[in-house]
Amino acid sequence: MGNLLIRDVEEAVVRRLKLKAELNGTSLQHEASLALTRGAPLTGADRKALFEKFEREHGFPKVNISGVEIVREIRDEADDWERDL
Repeated sequence: MGNLLIRDVEEAVVRRLKLKAELNGTSLQHEASLALTRGAPLTGADRKALFEKFEREHGFPKVNISGVEIVREIRDEADDWERDL
């Protein structure tokens, strides 16, 4: 796990985190970590940007088939397999 030092946190926030830690029987560090985890989810836009960054850096082979066609092929193969049983 990484370490993170956060300076100049509002006193009210620190008090709330300390209160939550006391109520939950945990440490301030644990409550702060939970708050950061809950408050920093990747949004759809974040995921798209991450995917585009990966694509720029590593590239992807270009294919001439859509996701719909891939799913259809998988489904049809499964249907064929069931028919052969």
